[in-house]
Amino acid sequence: MRAIIVAFAVASAATITTQVAWAAEGNIFGGPVGGTDIRNAILPANPGFYGALIGAQTIASRAYGDNWSQNSHVNIGLHVSGAAATLMYVYPVKLWGGTLASSVQAQATYGHESFNGRSQYFEGFGDVYSELIAYSKYFGPLWGGKPENAPPGLPYGLTVKAAYSMIFPVGKYNTTDLQTVGHNDYFYIPNFAFTYLTGPNVLGDGLEVSAHLFLDFSSTNSRDRYSSGTVADLDFAVSERVGRWQAGLSGFYGRQWSDDTVNGVKVSPSGKHLGTLSLGPVVAYDIPDWKASIKLKVQLPVEQRNALNITRFLISFSKAL
Repeated sequence: MRAIIVAFAVASAATITTQVAWAAEGNIFGGPVGGTDIRNAILPANPGFYGALIGAQTIASRAYGDNWSQNSHVNIGLHVSGAAATLMYVYPVKLWGGTLASSVQAQATYGHESFNGRSQYFEGFGDVYSELIAYSKYFGPLWGGKPENAPPGLPYGLTVKAAYSMIFPVGKYNTTDLQTVGHNDYFYIPNFAFTYLTGPNVLGDGLEVSAHLFLDFSSTNSRDRYSSGTVADLDFAVSERVGRWQAGLSGFYGRQWSDDTVNGVKVSPSGKHLGTLSLGPVVAYDIPDWKASIKLKVQLPVEQRNALNITRFLISFSKAL
């Protein structure tokens, strides 16, 4: 039960403030609020409903240009508070021994931005993220059997997941605003993940390595004919499991592979390609008596291209309903 509960906690804590656009179109990509990290390939084994609440704080003070260097011509300050709620349903059927699920996530944002002398407060409900269908399968250890003296209930070995997600543009959007919580774009997001848990070691119950690849394809904004390029986003985490605790390092790397365009013409000078790398600690704690879990995460900026130096603080609470 412990593994079942926390699997949803971290898989659902996924991009409230990641997607806030700054003073221009582009430089955005889709995903769940906060990004995925530990246990990201694992779905709850038991059918039924699961819920999660996520809180986020975001700050930024510098903008970076096309050459990965700070843009000295941009004076910016960004402070954002946000919350999100996720509802997941695990279907009461098995497919080839794996688990099927769907989820939907709504979010609300409040914040302030200053940009080269201009200032604006903004608030409202953002776009909706939905994992329309997800499939997860546990394969077990790739070599040998279950580790000796292993605690019961932990998914030692390999788990893989494939899903199709979308972002629906229901959030508040205005072309004249300095900041907007909605984007007037659909995002089509096939994604793939794996989680591997080794046997017990001198530190605890096992070392876990997780990775989650999102491929983001956006529609064209019907208001200004702006189209964001395709982005590949890799979320990852390396952590140790010790009893009810799990802690380690998480991060994400996003890279844009095609040009931003307006009316089909490449945005000057080089397509405004996005690049971003963030790293930080993540800690989770299981509460079996509540069938629940809580997680804390910090994401610190490392490298940026056509993006802000965003720092994020996130907390999530999830529970079987």
